[in-house]
Amino acid sequence: MANIKVMLVDDHEVVRMGLRAALEMEEDMEVVAEAGDARSALTEAGRTRPHVVLMDVRMPGPSGIEACRA
Repeated sequence: MANIKVMLVDDHEVVRMGLRAALEMEEDMEVVAEAGDARSALTEAGRTRPHVVLMDVRMPGPSGIEACRA
């Protein structure tokens, strides 16, 4: 069975690090990308095509909600 590809999006690096550490303990999940803002998230999502995106909805600049709409 293929791994679930996950992308993490949060403007706080410590939060992304914690989520990555937790997800790396799961055998069927792989963090394929991280982003610190909505613009980078859109670029990385297009590049890595994750199955799931864990996104902070409140970030400077475009919000996570705006990124999801895009």
